[in-house]
Amino acid sequence: MAASAQAIKQTVQQVLTEDVLTLQDARNELRHFLGHRPDKTTLYRWCLRGVRGVKLEHVRLGGRIITSRQAITRFIEARTKKA
Repeated sequence: MAASAQAIKQTVQQVLTEDVLTLQDARNELRHFLGHRPDKTTLYRWCLRGVRGVKLEHVRLGGRIITSRQAITRFIEARTKKA
């Protein structure tokens, strides 16, 4: 199995065994920290393009993008380290 395929498999297994959130749910979770809900396109961009090399771990499932509370925490930690 190629390295990228292995990484994808690991991400899928990790995200789906954690506290799963849709992007809408993730927006509501982030409201507590930011004081407002980030726009849905912001989270979508974090998943697809990332921010300065850091992407929000996610899984596409049934036409939806799924992430987790733990993935959001890892994203914030990684962004904080790069700042």
